[in-house]
Amino acid sequence: MTLRGMQMQVDVITDLETLANVQKDWERLYAADPEAQFFVSWNWLVPYMRYYKGAWFVLAARLGSPGSPYVALMPLRMRTRMSGKTGLFFNEISMAGNNAADYTGAICDPLHAEEALLAFGRHVAQMGWARLNLENLRMSRERIFAFIGQFSRDIFAMREFSRVNAADNVDNCRCFSAALPDTFDGYLDNVLSTNTRQKLRRFLRKVDAGELRITRADATTYERDIDNLLELWRVKWGARKGDRLAGILHNNRRVLRESFKAGTLFLPILWLGDRPLGALAIFVDPVKKTLLFFMAGRDEAVPSIPTGLILHGHCIKLAIENGLTTYDFLRGDEPYKFAFGVTESKVDCAMVYTKSGRNAGDRLDPRSLGSIFAEVTRFHQEGQLTRAENGYRQILASDPAHSRALYGIGQLLSAKGDHREALAHFQTLATSVPTSSKAWLRLGMELQALSRHIEAVDAFRTVLSLAPDFAAAEFALAKSLAALERSEEAIATLEGLQPKLEAASRDDSLLAKTRAMLKRLKFENRPSYIMLNPDRKAVTRVLSTAL
Repeated sequence: MTLRGMQMQVDVITDLETLANVQKDWERLYAADPEAQFFVSWNWLVPYMRYYKGAWFVLAARLGSPGSPYVALMPLRMRTRMSGKTGLFFNEISMAGNNAADYTGAICDPLHAEEALLAFGRHVAQMGWARLNLENLRMSRERIFAFIGQFSRDIFAMREFSRVNAADNVDNCRCFSAALPDTFDGYLDNVLSTNTRQKLRRFLRKVDAGELRITRADATTYERDIDNLLELWRVKWGARKGDRLAGILHNNRRVLRESFKAGTLFLPILWLGDRPLGALAIFVDPVKKTLLFFMAGRDEAVPSIPTGLILHGHCIKLAIENGLTTYDFLRGDEPYKFAFGVTESKVDCAMVYTKSGRNAGDRLDPRSLGSIFAEVTRFHQEGQLTRAENGYRQILASDPAHSRALYGIGQLLSAKGDHREALAHFQTLATSVPTSSKAWLRLGMELQALSRHIEAVDAFRTVLSLAPDFAAAEFALAKSLAALERSEEAIATLEGLQPKLEAASRDDSLLAKTRAMLKRLKFENRPSYIMLNPDRKAVTRVLSTAL
């Protein structure tokens, strides 16, 4: 699609320095996009992304040459997983805010939104991955269809799924928010039910009278207040979260700290004396004029005080007084939300996946190869050789010149006796990294194992031209020279090697093998003479025993 003859171009931003240069475009697009929401704002999302170094990336669409202003941004994150069924690695792309954001999506110049999403879809479809998680996606139908319409049905399939919590039947794809009028009295009188209005006014008067008090986190208290909130939350929900609890608490603590530092966290706590009864974590979005309720904790031992009603009422009152227009309860259709005069919207949850279950094009994303290699190396060291071999082969399918994978699979194949294929990998390695003495040594050893000693000698001489003191190469050279019946050269090589090993105080198997081979070669090549046996009138060859 073109506009005034210009094709939509997609850049991929993967480093913080480049990302920092995009901040003005990001904030401009965020303010202009009616679909933009807090969890894709610069102040919230970018600090969160930084914790996923090497995994996040941002698709950035522009019209015109490099350096032109961006018209859309889509933050994503990639991770690598391994199939328990096939033992193969695959890449999985998720929205960048996953695991913390209630909403995900993109930000666009409204005039170019669909064009940009088309371009993003085309770009993502051409990347190597097996799963694309579009979770908690808050985006118009037009934008969603423009994006997912670029995935070929021959290769990809899509599954939509719900997010209903089985324990309490809460549907987390349903979202609720309250539109705020100009005055708090107007909100109380025209939005709330009579019972809720009277109850809220009664308890807010208790706060005003000092029977209850509400504090707000500041620079001196925010650590304490975050601790109080998370502890109240843990008491309520910890048992249900099980083994995931520690990770959830760690992630939420990190998000809340970063949000406070960015000036986007409002954290009120309701107290009875010195006892915290409840706390809310609220995100503040001054651009979209919205407060977003993120999480809560309350003391379940004091049911007589409606902690949630008081704190939400307090926050809504402050929001109205500060000119904000929306109070967003985010995801989940918990019954208490309906008391606040909310309207409903929905987020979409879907997975696009390859029908084969493998990465599209059977290639791994280049940025994931480092982490995959580390895992494959661990498999190799632990003796999980089938997994290690599969991993090496996957890496090389994506990067045939990956030097460490070439070396690793060569070692593995050599150890199991497949010297011909091992040789092929070491030949590739020596060609791509001709200055690697280790590559040439392994190449020579595979040639030697295949009795191709003339070529092995050349390989070992190359090693010694690169690393003259490489003792293993000198010994291997002598071994191939001896196999070629070039005994004098072999002996000379070993006679040069032995004193160097002894001078280095090496008392190891190489020194022992050097001594043994040298002794054998000298024995086999010692002088001989002919003696006539006078009794038998026969000629007998006798080998001298003198060394």
